[in-house]
Amino acid sequence: MQLVIFDIDGTLTNTYKVDEDCFKRAFALEFGIFGVHTNWSEYSYTTDSGITQEIFKEKLKRLPSDEELVRIKARFVSLLQEAYINNQDLFSGIPGSANVLAKLQLYPDWCVAIATGGWRESAKLKLQKANLEIEGIPLASANDALSREDIIKTAIIKAENLYQVEKFQKVVFVGDGVWDVKAAYRLNIAFIGIGDKKLTNVGATKVIKDFTKLEDFLKILQSAEIPRFL
Repeated sequence: MQLVIFDIDGTLTNTYKVDEDCFKRAFALEFGIFGVHTNWSEYSYTTDSGITQEIFKEKLKRLPSDEELVRIKARFVSLLQEAYINNQDLFSGIPGSANVLAKLQLYPDWCVAIATGGWRESAKLKLQKANLEIEGIPLASANDALSREDIIKTAIIKAENLYQVEKFQKVVFVGDGVWDVKAAYRLNIAFIGIGDKKLTNVGATKVIKDFTKLEDFLKILQSAEIPRFL
């Protein structure tokens, strides 16, 4: 049995921009924190939980309390909901993503999971607004761990438990960020890039624009390799 794990923002959903905008606004509105640095790859952990910790340490010289984490998540989700009401086009799915999720669940040799650097609450909202059906698909998020690698590990464990697989013969991570390539390399798992060819510059060997050609994606799944992170 083999496992394919999908990232969300920029991979399954075209929500990268609205996510970034609402994330920054949440800090400004909830805590009066402005000037959040948005070159996410420069943070120690490119996840909502990791970035939040780093912002608090930089701006307030301390870690956030549990109550403050609840507040920032709630504000973030509220802003995403408001953005959807104002412009539903900000929450579109990557072409073919709904079909690939549905079809892969019918293939006997492949199991499906989701691993996102976002928080679970916002992740589920974005998937719902993009009309992606994830019922029955294990999901790991920034609620589970700080690092992307640990989130992916959690997704694998959740998938092993749900699908009752002792160990997957092959694991393929599908993502759109440089940090996704890096995580796959560190975990020694195969990787497929989504988007433009820039990911090949950092070691990805397979990069596709989207999921519109399902049969092509399935072939690439079989031949996907561990990235050579540069």
